[in-house]
Amino acid sequence: MYATQSLPGGDAPLLREPYTRLMVAVLQTVVDDCMGTLGRRTSGYDVSPDPQRVRDAIAYLRSTDRAWPFSFENLCDALGLDAGRLRRELYQRGDT
Repeated sequence: MYATQSLPGGDAPLLREPYTRLMVAVLQTVVDDCMGTLGRRTSGYDVSPDPQRVRDAIAYLRSTDRAWPFSFENLCDALGLDAGRLRRELYQRGDT
């Protein structure tokens, strides 16, 4: 799963701005930490998850705190994503 797959109306216009690419990169890191990096798995690398990174990613994903500009809720809002839907998709695909 790639964070850009959930972007509304295609991702090309949104990804022109550096700050938007940073937001997507943060979300992609959370997806990778929750599910394991697809690229590493398909390349045959050991993808043994770091338990602490998984716990941190899950805590970030579950948080509804909006105090931090790069919180999960704020990033989803800024990118036009439904935070609840994205959470559900991640929960269904992983062990989160």
